[in-house]
Amino acid sequence: MKWIGAPFRLLYKVYFGIIYIISGVLLYPYFVLALRGDRKFQRAVQVKKIWSKVICICCLIRVKIINQENFPSTGPYIVCANHASYLDIIVMYRIIPHDFAFLGKAEVLSWPIINIFFKRGIDIPVFRNNRKKAAESLLKAKEALKAGRSVAIFPEGKMQNHPPKMERFKNGAFSMALEQDISIVPITFQNNYQLFSDHVDLFGAGSPGLAKIIIHPTIQVTESTDLVTLRNQTYDIIKKGLSYEN
Repeated sequence: MKWIGAPFRLLYKVYFGIIYIISGVLLYPYFVLALRGDRKFQRAVQVKKIWSKVICICCLIRVKIINQENFPSTGPYIVCANHASYLDIIVMYRIIPHDFAFLGKAEVLSWPIINIFFKRGIDIPVFRNNRKKAAESLLKAKEALKAGRSVAIFPEGKMQNHPPKMERFKNGAFSMALEQDISIVPITFQNNYQLFSDHVDLFGAGSPGLAKIIIHPTIQVTESTDLVTLRNQTYDIIKKGLSYEN
């Protein structure tokens, strides 16, 4: 039965890719202009929000944000989310209200269009297979927090191919939160994997629909908070959101 709709899923993924390229090329001059001057961080995020909205509209992706009011009124904070779809990254710019640096895998440096944001220091590439460079990435994230920018990270460290199962979180985001005394905003992407699966799986999920995102209450860091408790608490909250019905 699953192969009946395979051609349509493939066509949708091709269409999605075309929209990504065309909209990115058209907006690219604005990207270049936005990445200049003292306010480049704020302008870059605003331009990416526009790009995200264009992609969602053209690809018929609607976004339902549950408990948007749980975001702090101001930053900085650390956003932690589960990750099982490339749609997660696009939708991220529809839901986070403040300026933020996105920590993404170093492979994005070879991706067309979006790599400009990583090369210009707006976002931060993470080199998972190089400890020295991985440490440098965390240092850059800490500098962003000190500068008043929020940080968004997928603490699983990679995209999961068998959702909604989540893997154990890595420590980086939580050590930063404790060191910088920064609160954590847990986010659950409930069903993005059902709308758009890994692009390598050409006949996997690919269709218009409603992306549901839950913004959980902020986790405040205190003097008595320890890393393991903070990591596990964040994991449990995000995982519980996968079974939440709304």
